[in-house]
Amino acid sequence: MEVMLLLDALEDILEKAPNLPLSSRSMINKEELQEIVKDIRIKLPDEIKQAQWIKEERQKILIEAKKEAESLRKECEERLQKIKDERQRILAEAEKEAEILKKEADKRVQDLIDESDIMKRANEQAKEVIIAAQIDAKKIRLGSKAYADDLLSELEKHAVNIIETIKNNRDELKNFKS
Repeated sequence: MEVMLLLDALEDILEKAPNLPLSSRSMINKEELQEIVKDIRIKLPDEIKQAQWIKEERQKILIEAKKEAESLRKECEERLQKIKDERQRILAEAEKEAEILKKEADKRVQDLIDESDIMKRANEQAKEVIIAAQIDAKKIRLGSKAYADDLLSELEKHAVNIIETIKNNRDELKNFKS
């Protein structure tokens, strides 16, 4: 800044100014100082204006940056809310699907249990039928043996009677020849 250079020149003049004899006062060139003060006055408003403009621009930039930051913050919050909403929707759908799958699995398990119970009952009934059939078969075998034994016993009696009759008839024939 030129004003600072002019102030430095003014300071140099004051420092280099010779002192008056027997006094603490200095001798300075009044015209030279007035010229520097005049230049400062001329330059100062421009630099103040420039500094004011820089300050205003800085303020505008800060306000714009704050607006942009706020806009970004709002946009991020909206995106975050959308993500949260989507997450909740997906989670709710997943829970519904899980519940449906659980119900289907429970039903299938129950069906398998029911089928298993039916199979157990069918197996038990089949065992009972087999046991009953074996008992009936044994009874039939024993009954048929007894029946066959009775028939054979009857047949034996008839055969014995026939043999006796044949023997008697032979004995008669033997007796008749003599």
